[in-house]
Amino acid sequence: MTMFSWTTKTAKLTAAPAILALAATLALTGCGGSGTAAAGSETSAATPANPELQAMLPAKIRDAGTLNVAISLAYPPMEYSDAGSTELKGADIDMAKEVAARLGLKPNFQNVDFAQLIVSVTTGRADIVWTAFSDLKKRQGQLDFIDYFRTGNQFFAPVQNQKDIKTLADLCGRTVTVSTGTSWVQSTEELSKSTCAADNPIKILQIPTQAEEILQMQQDRAQASLIGFEGILDLQKQQPDKFYTIGDLLEPGNYGIGVAKESTELRDAIQATMEAMREDGTYLRILDQYGLKDAALEKITINAGK
Repeated sequence: MTMFSWTTKTAKLTAAPAILALAATLALTGCGGSGTAAAGSETSAATPANPELQAMLPAKIRDAGTLNVAISLAYPPMEYSDAGSTELKGADIDMAKEVAARLGLKPNFQNVDFAQLIVSVTTGRADIVWTAFSDLKKRQGQLDFIDYFRTGNQFFAPVQNQKDIKTLADLCGRTVTVSTGTSWVQSTEELSKSTCAADNPIKILQIPTQAEEILQMQQDRAQASLIGFEGILDLQKQQPDKFYTIGDLLEPGNYGIGVAKESTELRDAIQATMEAMREDGTYLRILDQYGLKDAALEKITINAGK
């Protein structure tokens, strides 16, 4: 997988077409749906619990021995499963397993619709959200965020649209599909207001899963879509010459682990564990396994989102 320096991300992503997988590939990676993921929930036997980090946990979670993690499948390389398998994989999954192991907990991954991620924590059904979830100021009113991953967004389209859609302004009057409930919806709305005439806006089609978004483009019900750059980097190796990128990378920011506002002990325990992983090289090793080492942060912070 080709990676790029974060400081030159825009130039490289814009200059080289981002090549994306077909919907059939994504459809087999566990897209959509809610429920508890049975596989991939074991505590790592190779990583012993750290008593000092364990002591930081709230007694309720420490005594229960389980960390309930809300995720939203599928978004490779962050969280996904291979075709025909229920085993969870991805950078988020591996980091969550490692954090849980160091805290002496068993991770229980719960797959929920993206729009239900925040409520799954605020209602107590899950302890945290860990699933390529952007730390945004507007979300900080409901959750605290442990920032751990640098990201950004980019539009892409099928190559048959390349003659007609060359710039972001060419999206005006056309249909763009984005994942339901994500910040990408607002990003597209703001682009439309700033770029398009009032009588020729970008039409937004909200779709639950990435696989369905690609299918909509293949059937020309939508002409473009918007995803995070890490998704493009992962998908570009699947099938060459099917899709291309439009415009520069937009809205650089961070993904964050979402924790209930009142769960400060849990928040601080996870932050300390992630920082320990960063210092001993485990954090970078996991990201590098998925070709994402340049998305690493220099420090694990809290509520650094914009």
